[in-house]
Amino acid sequence: MFKHVMQAIGFIATCVGLYAWYTAPKERPQAEVYFADFEVPPPLAQQLRALAPLTTLDDARGQFFKPGLRHKILPDTSGTVDQVLGSVAAFVNDKVPLIQHRGDFAFKAYWHVTVSNPGTRTASAVTLRFPVPATGVVTTPRGTQTPIQDLPPLTGSTFALGNLQPADQVQFYAWTLVPATEELARQIMLTHDTGQGQIHVKH
Repeated sequence: MFKHVMQAIGFIATCVGLYAWYTAPKERPQAEVYFADFEVPPPLAQQLRALAPLTTLDDARGQFFKPGLRHKILPDTSGTVDQVLGSVAAFVNDKVPLIQHRGDFAFKAYWHVTVSNPGTRTASAVTLRFPVPATGVVTTPRGTQTPIQDLPPLTGSTFALGNLQPADQVQFYAWTLVPATEELARQIMLTHDTGQGQIHVKH
């Protein structure tokens, strides 16, 4: 009799433990991945390439400074022209680096990843890891939503999304030079401070 009582107590304790584990607060970040082919319109790519002389002093001088007879006889030794053209090149390279790096606008794939936390506890240090280098932007989970055109661009393979509170959601928009495939999509990883989140690939 005593043996059966102990077995019953053990069974009940196990059930209680499983119930406590199942109902305990936990973080459960997950990501839905959508991907599609992408191609920069040829007219836009041609216009960007046409601006390449703006990125270096020598090219800008040859493109925009055509010295006349007076300048050939009495050349400008003040350096004003080079100073102005150098400032323009520095500004362009800082604000529009893709003009200098021509491959940057030869993107072949578009990715949209929705990361959410349907759990009951904050997920800390949420990170999205791409299998290939990407350029993208991350929206904020709360507050006024900034248009994606105004968000700071990020480039790399690892993107920090910060902490996600329960019911939080962030959007990650990215472009890659490598064409998108389902195989690549399934290699995307979502991690946080205590483990790894789930990835769901959408077609």
